[in-house]
Amino acid sequence: MNRYDQAWCDALSTSASTSAIDGALEVLYVVTEAEGGKHAFSIKFEGGSVTATHGKLPRGHKPDVTVTAKEAALLALWSGDRSRDVAFMRGDLKIEGAYARWLDELVPLFETQPWVESWQAAAS
Repeated sequence: MNRYDQAWCDALSTSASTSAIDGALEVLYVVTEAEGGKHAFSIKFEGGSVTATHGKLPRGHKPDVTVTAKEAALLALWSGDRSRDVAFMRGDLKIEGAYARWLDELVPLFETQPWVESWQAAAS
């Protein structure tokens, strides 16, 4: 299993939680400065389930939130070595789209124990 491939996304989906998400929400992650170039994966929250998918979204499909991050910063976030605020202020993390939903729903969700463990596993 390679980071960001479909097997990695499936493992993230299996271990993730959807609590605190109101309605459907789709997040596209664009990972830059990674081994092998730029990578993308999306996480869709809908109907109480989480689905992570490798690759870009279909042409014309817009996610609710797009997170663009340098891989080193993203891995530091996932491992708990850096805060989102620090990454954002340093320009290593860019949030586009439904910024309020990112702050109000995703940040608190991603700080829950199941997600912390999922992100830590994803970083290793």
